[in-house]
Amino acid sequence: MVLNYYMNIIDTSTNSKNSSLDNSIKNIPLFKIEPVGYKVLNTLITDIIFQSVASVKNFKNFEICKRINVFAMGESTKRMLDKIGINSTTPEIPGSSGLIELLGKKLIKRKFAIVKGLDGLEEVHNHIIKHGADAENIVCYKREKFLNYMEIREKFIEADVVIFSSTYAADIFFESIHIANNTISFVCISERIKEYINKLGYEAKTINYFSDDLINEIKKVI
Repeated sequence: MVLNYYMNIIDTSTNSKNSSLDNSIKNIPLFKIEPVGYKVLNTLITDIIFQSVASVKNFKNFEICKRINVFAMGESTKRMLDKIGINSTTPEIPGSSGLIELLGKKLIKRKFAIVKGLDGLEEVHNHIIKHGADAENIVCYKREKFLNYMEIREKFIEADVVIFSSTYAADIFFESIHIANNTISFVCISERIKEYINKLGYEAKTINYFSDDLINEIKKVI
């Protein structure tokens, strides 16, 4: 692929960081986020984990974040918490495996709340339970597909690069949007998403999504 200033890059995130960048990066989400009603059942929480930006946006009870440990699964989630004045700890490698490593195994007597979406990742929850702590899932949003992808598909016809920030977006793209034989490069914000796309039969590369020069970061891997 010939890479130049005019390469057409599409970011499928529902929380794109690229609004301040030039027009080489377009944000086209492939699903919508809908809030879900929830209750906080355990009032003796010692630790709270936010699994995504959407979990921060759709959570309302931030008063419980005072005087307890707050964790964000990735850098974008941490930045969203920063915006509302909440300090959080993020694993060096974003994602479930990085957070599990950060938490360690000495968890007995701790009580975790995990703020997440419907059908969200369970690896951290399972790790906490396995090592003797309590874990309460607080489901505050759900992801919903759009009714039709015909118009969205047209916007990807001339794409050079597609950025994926979730496996859910990848599923939708390859089911409803991808046109066989299109010369598109796929890049992901985590190894987990890259491996998922590889299993679907497509090549993908991982990028540092939070680079100060995202376009150059993409050029380096493709």
